Formats: sequence, C-alpha cells, structure tokens
Amino acid sequence: MPVQDWQSDAEATIDAHLRAVAGRDLDTFAATVHPEVTVIIPSGRILRGAEEVVAFHREWFTDGDWTYATAPVLATSTATTATRVLEVTVVGEPGAEPSRFLMGLTFVAESGRWLLIHDQCTIGRPA
Repeated sequence: MPVQDWQSDAEATIDAHLRAVAGRDLDTFAATVHPEVTVIIPSGRILRGAEEVVAFHREWFTDGDWTYATAPVLATSTATTATRVLEVTVVGEPGAEPSRFLMGLTFVAESGRWLLIHDQCTIGRPA
C-alpha cells in the first residue's frame, strides 16, 4: 500500500484516523493501524494486532445507525510518538442515550509513517 501524504505527519494521520471512524471508512482506518496494535474497547475487551482490530471495526462500521464524535482533552508529541486523549460520544441510534468515554491514542513514527500502536477506552465512573 503506497504511503499517503497525510501519513508522514502525526496530526494529519490522527485526524484521518478519527475521520475514518466517524465516516466508517475502513480502508483509511486500516492504513492508520500498526501491525502490532493493541486496542482496549470500553467493555475491557482487548484486541490484538491489525487483523483483529480491523475485523472488529469492519463489523462495527456496518452495525446500525450510530454516530461518533470526539473532543480533544490532551495532546503530546515527540519526534517519534504522538499521544492524544479525547472525550468520545457515541450515539447508538437516533434518539438513543449517548455513551461517553475517554480514549487514549498512541501513534508511533515508523518508516516514514505514523501508525496507531495503542488505543484505550475508559468509561468514567461517578465519584
């Protein structure tokens, strides 16, 4: 797969990744995922490796009429690592009660590309 222009820039890759989820664009999503990625979904289930993560998203992207929105909370970047913490709101179907959680993303620079290596979702608990 040829490297896209946005893949050499951390912020552009993160933006493309988030747009791919919201837009259910599996090809772009897959292009942002490291082969050894780990994803922890809000239920606590751990997904390991790009194949499992992409398969999970393939199924989710075709499941229902959900919406997905993010709001930035924290961002840090170095020459080889970019992390983001976002507040995520998912609405399962029109009129449904929103589900909110925090999502931490870690992207690494590898071979001229930025790729998601870790994604962890955490549901907030009332104090």
